[in-house]
Amino acid sequence: MLDYPFNFPKIKAIFLERLNRFVIKAKIKDKEVLAYLPNPGRLWELLLKDTELLLVKNKKPVKLSYTVLACKKADTYVLLHTHLTNKIIKNLIMEKKLNIFKDYRIIKEEPKYGHSRFDLLLENEKTHEKKYLEIKSCTLFGKEIAMFPDAETKRGTKHLLELKELSLNKERTGILFVIMNPNVRFFLPAYHIDIEFAQTFLKVRDLIDIKAISLKWDKTFSYVTEIKEVKIPFDILEKEALNKGAYLLILKLKKFEKINLSNKNWELKPGFYIYVGSAKRNLKQRINRHLRKKKNKKWHIDYLIEKTDWIKVIPIRTSEDLECRLAEDLSLLAEDKVLDFGCSDCKCPSHLFYFSENPVNNSKFQNFLIYYRINRLCSYLN
Repeated sequence: MLDYPFNFPKIKAIFLERLNRFVIKAKIKDKEVLAYLPNPGRLWELLLKDTELLLVKNKKPVKLSYTVLACKKADTYVLLHTHLTNKIIKNLIMEKKLNIFKDYRIIKEEPKYGHSRFDLLLENEKTHEKKYLEIKSCTLFGKEIAMFPDAETKRGTKHLLELKELSLNKERTGILFVIMNPNVRFFLPAYHIDIEFAQTFLKVRDLIDIKAISLKWDKTFSYVTEIKEVKIPFDILEKEALNKGAYLLILKLKKFEKINLSNKNWELKPGFYIYVGSAKRNLKQRINRHLRKKKNKKWHIDYLIEKTDWIKVIPIRTSEDLECRLAEDLSLLAEDKVLDFGCSDCKCPSHLFYFSENPVNNSKFQNFLIYYRINRLCSYLN
């Protein structure tokens, strides 16, 4: 079983593709291998083709010979093995290297409270007060801001509510977000991705001790060399975690299709399309309407959606009107645009853009998303 510090042998590999949630294909030198990925997150912006990985050879006879430990992002490695985050924090607390818990010792792992189970039970060595601690690994980040989660997490929301209940029962509780990037200075819940988690986060902030830290590693990715507590700008969350903003719909056409309206006609080739829309209010309801199969057709996109069999929704919650800016910047990434589609109420040439391959796997598209969802918020910070 792997443990921290990571003094075990690590094998460099190149990421090829993700076969399912827990299996990836990689290349070690000239040999293709399959590896277990102990991380259920989407990891869109990390697991891009040709990204460098660190793998570990599995000792026991198992179905997959390798396990993914980390991936390279810019000049640092990002821990992907979520099961190891608890071991890192446990070690740092025991060795008194984590200042926010310097007065605590660990008295139990995976403690139960009623029907709930948490990561650690701590005890303050001075006051003897106990604290239930939940730990979350954060791999989604931009230049200065990190966010959690990178996919909807009913489990994460449940943990917040359970910690709240403990707090109301006079128990001390905390949640620690561990950010796998040393350059991050701020942390926010990923309200674009999981608005329920973000709004619950806001509601419980006065009842739960919420902390976030970033980790820096040595060059061999064996041990943590620096720990930094990062700020949580609640004012941005209150301003931006709203049921309004913009959205992208990623659609797939398997064959040539025609859309014929009374005043517009379009011929669409097979491939992927991104549609840019917005909702000044009721964003969630607007998105749900697009996903319904049966509805009265009102907009251009309604006629296209009925011809597609694959739809991915990417909300960008914001107090700003970003729809046309998104369309303009997306047009620079796309291979083509469908003129006059979805833009009858603005001056844009189009709000529908063509990609021959799935844009989710495109590094430039992922940078585009990181900017609009995360880096853009840096202008709000002091």
